[in-house]
Amino acid sequence: MNMLKKTLLLLGILVTLPALAISLDEAKGQGLIGEANSGYIAIVETSSPELVKLVKQVNTKRKSAYAQIAKRNNIDIAQVAARAAEKLEQRLSPGEFYQDNLGRWVQK
Repeated sequence: MNMLKKTLLLLGILVTLPALAISLDEAKGQGLIGEANSGYIAIVETSSPELVKLVKQVNTKRKSAYAQIAKRNNIDIAQVAARAAEKLEQRLSPGEFYQDNLGRWVQK
């Protein structure tokens, strides 16, 4: 993937977390949600209506951003999401959760 595509991908990820950033960060910090290996967030263990709503809102925005990046670069949205998953996992803070390639939740 060339530098332009990487830059666009990172910019797309950054715009996916607007007003929800504090709630998202809190949920991640508490281990309630994690970065799934799909490039989207998911509930790690116990669900609640608030968590379901947060996950849906963040993932809708991510999907829209991924679609725009994919279209601009003439690549499949799945490729964008997969690359985003790698980058998002790298940016996690200690104690936050991510999903490994086998679908298991792992704490960083």
